Amino acid sequence: MQLLADLPRGAGLIASALYLAAWGGYGMVLSGQTLDVVNDTTSELGFRLAEVNITGQRELLEQDVLDTLSIPSGQSLFLYDAQAARVRLAADPWVSAVSVMKFYPDKLRVILEERVPTALWQKTPTDQVSIIDGAGKVITTQLQHRFLSLPRVMGEGAETRVAEIMSILDDVPDLKARVRASMLVSERRWDLFLDNGVQVMLPADDPSAAVAELARLEEQSGFLERDITVVDLRLSDRMVVRLSDTAKAARDELVKAREKALKDRMRDA
Repeated sequence: MQLLADLPRGAGLIASALYLAAWGGYGMVLSGQTLDVVNDTTSELGFRLAEVNITGQRELLEQDVLDTLSIPSGQSLFLYDAQAARVRLAADPWVSAVSVMKFYPDKLRVILEERVPTALWQKTPTDQVSIIDGAGKVITTQLQHRFLSLPRVMGEGAETRVAEIMSILDDVPDLKARVRASMLVSERRWDLFLDNGVQVMLPADDPSAAVAELARLEEQSGFLERDITVVDLRLSDRMVVRLSDTAKAARDELVKAREKALKDRMRDA
């Protein structure tokens, strides 16, 4: 009894409050409401997330970014999981890098770096067309009209070698403008498909020299406007041309007529 008498005035009230607080906290833990209470309390103290600043997006819509951030009404900045939000945003194929930062008391900043569409790629001519970035990573298969002017490449491994074929064609801009697709063959060499349907087979060694010679012939004589289907440049010392069926038939008739005329002349002699 003497011990109780020696306690300072109000000690009992403080002890009762601590007792009730302890039981209250224990009750919150049991009910799973601890985080809700902490969130509400810190929000009321001025840490309610009130502003989200997003920069760097070009193809992604701001609303889509906000949806991915998934910020509930009344969210406290203290309890918002910025790392989890970053992981969700980084999973979007348009995103190459992202940071999500908290600025207390009430701001969230998101900095995005998007992949840049570089080319259209098909593994085979019958496969779905994909938009790829400069590293060959597929961004999307959802084609929009504004992407149709991108260079088109085909073939296994072509997606990672877009810069190679573009460098070859950059030196012949007039010919480049006529190329509708470039196909990597056996991961060794390129075939070009022109706007008039002509296929140009480039060599594995020094393809730049081959296209330069082709561009020179086209400029001088309109070579590519002739009735041909294939121009084979794989041999360094000659060019092989395949005629269209119509041109081949006409040439065969001409050869037959010449042979007949030669035979008639020999017979008359």
